[in-house]
Amino acid sequence: MSYHNNDFEKGTGSSGSFWRTTMRNQRSRVSRFVLAPMGRWRQRAALVSFLAVGLTWVLSVHQVAHGSEFHFVVEDLPDSSAAWLPGEVVIHTGTDLTGGLTFLLANPTARTHVFLVEGLYEQVVGENGEISARPLRVTVAPEDSVRTVVSIAQWQGSQERGAVETFRFFCPLHRGDADSGGTIRMVHLGGTIRTVP
Repeated sequence: MSYHNNDFEKGTGSSGSFWRTTMRNQRSRVSRFVLAPMGRWRQRAALVSFLAVGLTWVLSVHQVAHGSEFHFVVEDLPDSSAAWLPGEVVIHTGTDLTGGLTFLLANPTARTHVFLVEGLYEQVVGENGEISARPLRVTVAPEDSVRTVVSIAQWQGSQERGAVETFRFFCPLHRGDADSGGTIRMVHLGGTIRTVP
C-alpha cells in the first residue's frame, strides 16, 4: 500500500508552500544576477564589435594615408654573393608617392647585408626635428628587418611628363662580379615602360 500526498505535489502542503516560496526567491535572485548581466553582456559585446569595426576602418584609412610601402628581401647566392628581391620594382609617381614612400627591407639570412640605391635618398629626422636627406644606404642585421622612409622631395614640383627614371640597387658587401643588381623604375605621369622581347 502506498501513500500519496496530493497536497505536497500541488505545493499546498506545509513543505510544498515553503519549497515554492524558496524557488520563487531563488528565481528572482537568478534573474537579478544572471539575466540582468546577460543584457549588459550583449550590450558590451555589441560595443566591442562596433569598436573593432571602427578601429579596423581607422587603421585602413591611416595606412592609405601613409603612402606606398615596397618590400625587399635579401637572398644569399651559392657564389657567396647576395641579391635583393624582387629584381625589378615599378613605382608610379602619380599614385605611389601620394602620402610618402617606404621600403621594408628584410634579411632572413645569417649575414649582415646593405641595401644601397644609387640616386635615391633616405629621409632622416634629426634631433631637433629637422628633416634631411642622405644617400639611401641601409644596413640590415641578420634575421632582422628595417623600415626606411624614402625622400620624395626630388619628384615634388615639375617633372617631365612621360619620363621613366631607373635606379640600381644592390648589396655592396656581397656583390658578385657579373651582378648588375636590381632596378627601381620611377614612371612619371603618363609614362610607360617598354620591354624588349
